[in-house]
Amino acid sequence: MPDTSEQSVRMELEALRLYPGAAMYIQSQSDGSHTRHKVQFIGTIKGKSLLVTLPFENGKGMWIQAGHTFVVRGFNGIYAYALSTQVIRARAHPYAYIHFSWPRAVDCQMVRKSLRVETSLPARVTLADNSKVNVTLLDLSAPGSMLATPAAIGAVGEHARIEFTVDYEGEAHVLNIPFIIRNIHPKEDGSGFRVGVGFESLAQNDALILHYVINTIALSANL
Repeated sequence: MPDTSEQSVRMELEALRLYPGAAMYIQSQSDGSHTRHKVQFIGTIKGKSLLVTLPFENGKGMWIQAGHTFVVRGFNGIYAYALSTQVIRARAHPYAYIHFSWPRAVDCQMVRKSLRVETSLPARVTLADNSKVNVTLLDLSAPGSMLATPAAIGAVGEHARIEFTVDYEGEAHVLNIPFIIRNIHPKEDGSGFRVGVGFESLAQNDALILHYVINTIALSANL
């Protein structure tokens, strides 16, 4: 499990300031299922109901029984949160949604900025001479990444840029980030190098998306 701080708190749902379309994961507690289904936050009726989209399987809205208990999990950019709630009503037509009961409280844990997740994302590095090298992101964090490269891509202290595509709220988003090479290590099997890089001068929007993606991967793998 990725490192998180020990700062855990309980909050009211509204304190999370969720926005319509925010990704969530729901997991039934009534049937012993370990399956998590991705949904999107729609809105709330304060003190009464939490409204999310209905998950689909094989092109059809899932059948979800009123009264069943679910755990809802997500990340709001600062806190990983989890809450327990019961289904009031679920409908597939004319609009696919689930009404959950208003949770008494939400358990939240602040996620450290240094959270690092394992990945296997294809990426392309543009070097100072404008040559390009295809690489793989082996891990990802807000400060930087470890790359697998087929050949040396420079020396420690040199600058370059890396471009890769991430899933942000169900849509492909291309990040193009400047970095500095921190360390270089040949692979034991001689197939290339592991290159540690530190990200530099991220645009605010890219930094927010990167932080979201990292925590979404961590939550999906560990919650």
